[in-house]
Amino acid sequence: MKRKTAILVIAAGASRRLGQPKQLLFHQDNFLLNYVLDQCQQSNIGETFVVLGANYNSIVPNLTGAYVHILHHKNWALGMGSSIAFGVKYLQKLNYNQVIISVGDQPFFNKNLLIDIINTQNKTNAPIVLSKYKKGIGPPTLFEKFFFGELIQLKDDFGAKPIIKKYFSQAVFIDFENGYIDIDTEEDLKYLED
Repeated sequence: MKRKTAILVIAAGASRRLGQPKQLLFHQDNFLLNYVLDQCQQSNIGETFVVLGANYNSIVPNLTGAYVHILHHKNWALGMGSSIAFGVKYLQKLNYNQVIISVGDQPFFNKNLLIDIINTQNKTNAPIVLSKYKKGIGPPTLFEKFFFGELIQLKDDFGAKPIIKKYFSQAVFIDFENGYIDIDTEEDLKYLED
């Protein structure tokens, strides 16, 4: 049975440490967020949803993905957990079997990671598939529908870490060596490619 999968990209933060919207930084001939959304769509895994919050009005006119569903999270300041909860709550109504949660600021993200996640899940039947970095673990992460109830309870700024910790023994991994690199500070801008 082919599972119905949604890709949920969390891009609601204010980029306070950077001092400008990271979603609109230039990367790979596009804005960083557009690059991530394009990779999601090119994976052909499922529909792509993006959660926006801070700088919503300046980001939306610059999004180019024609088939991306934009979700406006007005309480984005409550943290990443609340943005995940907001997005998953929306997906709950749409009969998805699972969600891959990703973020909008990983310059080394690409469609092959998403394909790898689905292939790994198909082989193992694992309910959670995590990306394993050179330093740590994190998104993109797949959660089966079983976890939606707990995902929509998330509140703070730790993302889905409490759920991952709780069910860690059920997770399997894909390799995403440079996944620990995201754009948070001026120094991180060196990872972006024009």
